[in-house]
Amino acid sequence: MEEPEYRAMYAVEKTHWWFVSRRIFVDTLLRESGCSAYISRIVSVRTPRIADVGAGTGGMIPLLEQYGSVVGIEPSIWGRTLAKKRRIALRKGSAEHTGLPTKSMDMVCFFDVLYHNGIHDTHAVSEAKRLLRPGGWLVISDCAFSWLAGPHDRAVQGRTRYTLAQMTRIVQSQGFVIQKKTYVFFLVFPFVALKRMIDRLSVRHATHHSDVAKAHWFVNAVFLWLCRLEALGLPYGSYPFGSSIFLIARKKGRK
Repeated sequence: MEEPEYRAMYAVEKTHWWFVSRRIFVDTLLRESGCSAYISRIVSVRTPRIADVGAGTGGMIPLLEQYGSVVGIEPSIWGRTLAKKRRIALRKGSAEHTGLPTKSMDMVCFFDVLYHNGIHDTHAVSEAKRLLRPGGWLVISDCAFSWLAGPHDRAVQGRTRYTLAQMTRIVQSQGFVIQKKTYVFFLVFPFVALKRMIDRLSVRHATHHSDVAKAHWFVNAVFLWLCRLEALGLPYGSYPFGSSIFLIARKKGRK
């Protein structure tokens, strides 16, 4: 992933409907899955420790800090440099080699990280298992359905996109117990699919130009409203499809 893409994400992460909605989904799912209750029990004894692996420019860290002390891991100098502008210090490391101590974390997060080229997803999940204390939580979001790949995927050197079943098998192969799994961006899915079809007919799509950019205010407002509405349904079930997957699992063993 090159510098221009980090800068594009940094410019819109606070306001773009997709990034804002992802934070809403994460917060909702953490509270609904029981992770929030687990963290609350730890607080009475010590400060919970959370690793945001592949933290990019640090856009998710302010949300995660509501749950505990967060360490961000990011391999790119561009991501770490832009995070400093947010007064967020990220450590150099990769998804497979974080450099963090064994059994030092209560939660490990991969937010749209595992699909990147050069990352071995099973090895990354195994590294998360090493980091987590018994009973700790693994939180994963990632891109869904290979046919939805678009300009952004190419700009960030996306290797693959997952189905929920594929990610479930990867996580379970490392001995985790699934607590919650669902597709998200369900209500906006028809619009995303239509855009991808249009992209395929566009000459611009054939380049490495990213489509991460400021959205029109009306589109931003409508899509954000739809995603807020979708989040209300997450505590009551799982969505059958969407442009992203979410999965929350626990490491076996008692705390």
